[in-house]
Amino acid sequence: MFKKTCLALALVGAAAAAHAGPTLINEGFDDVNALPGWIISNQGTPGGLTQPWVQGDQSIFTALSGAANSYITSNYNNAPAGGTLSSWLISPVFSTAENLEVSFWARGDIQAGFFDQLTYGLVNAAGVFSSFVPQATVTVAGEWTQYSFLLSGQGAGATSRFAIQYAGAADNANYVGVDNVSVNVPEPSTWALAGVSLLGLVAARRRRAQV
Repeated sequence: MFKKTCLALALVGAAAAAHAGPTLINEGFDDVNALPGWIISNQGTPGGLTQPWVQGDQSIFTALSGAANSYITSNYNNAPAGGTLSSWLISPVFSTAENLEVSFWARGDIQAGFFDQLTYGLVNAAGVFSSFVPQATVTVAGEWTQYSFLLSGQGAGATSRFAIQYAGAADNANYVGVDNVSVNVPEPSTWALAGVSLLGLVAARRRRAQV
């Protein structure tokens, strides 16, 4: 049931809320050792030298905002040489009853021959890894870049968690940072624009079908 309902991750046909609602999660990672409700876990190849997600290292690059080290980071040493990375950063539980916008910022330390990948999406309220429904996989850029998606409301009582997985071959990876994770009820205009985009896509498909 969870996987079926989460197919709405990329759908934008739901009606917009009457007004912008509250921010459900707003985490800037000022202190990674004090993240109540978050789940941090290494599900990759055992034997790595570092913890899965730790405080940012300002000597490599600085945070998007706030103190220089106020971001969360992971690196290739989470798994041994030849191993596979699977380092999870999972938010506290939040309500998915209403339409939501989920966003975060990410940055990599770009070195020739290496790249860092993040897969992000939702898991169930229990934080079970096998319940993960991915939204996208991105290769992280060398500057802070925002990633976001819209989630249509799942109805009264529905809950979920946002999850980021640092993934890929350890031998190909380097160092990645995440900052400013946000889950909020978006402005109605956000959904209106998304609806226009969806209608345009439908119209384009119809035109192609008539050719």
